[in-house]
Amino acid sequence: MTKNIVRDNLGVAAVLTILFSACSFANLGWLRNSPEVGRAFETLHVSSDYRYWYLYLENSPYAVLGLNREYRIEDIMWTEVDPSSEVFRKVVGLVESFPVPGSRTYGAYILDAKGDRIGVWYSSMGAGISVDPNTKVVFITTGTPWMSGDGNDNDGRD
Repeated sequence: MTKNIVRDNLGVAAVLTILFSACSFANLGWLRNSPEVGRAFETLHVSSDYRYWYLYLENSPYAVLGLNREYRIEDIMWTEVDPSSEVFRKVVGLVESFPVPGSRTYGAYILDAKGDRIGVWYSSMGAGISVDPNTKVVFITTGTPWMSGDGNDNDGRD
C-alpha cells in the first residue's frame, strides 16, 4: 500500500515537472544569423521601429540589440540607448572591435516562439531568448565573460 502511494506521488510529480517544462519551452525564441543585420549595425543604420539596449557597461559592452517598440527588457544588465546618440555609436564600435576571445561579432534577427522577427542582435556571444507573450518582456541569457575573476580588468577579452 505504501509503495503504491509513493509510486503514485512520484508519477504525479513527474507529470507536473513535464507540464511546467513544456509551458516554459513554449516561450523560447532564438537568434537567426543575418549578414544584413550585421551590416546595418556596422554602418549604424537603425530602424525607427526599434528601441535599442546594450549589455553590461558603456565602456565595455558585449551586445547591442533592438526590439520592436512593443517589446522591452527589464534587466539591470541592459541599458536603453538612443540610436542617434554618440553612446550608441560608441557601444556598437566597441562590440564590433572587441569580440570575446575565440569569437567574431555577428548580426542576427531575434525571433519569438512563433518564429516572428521581434528584433535585431549584434554581438560576439550567443544568447538564449525567452519572450513573455502577455507582457512583451524579453529575457536574454548570455555568458558572463566580465566575471572571469582573473583580476586583469580586461573583462574576459584579449
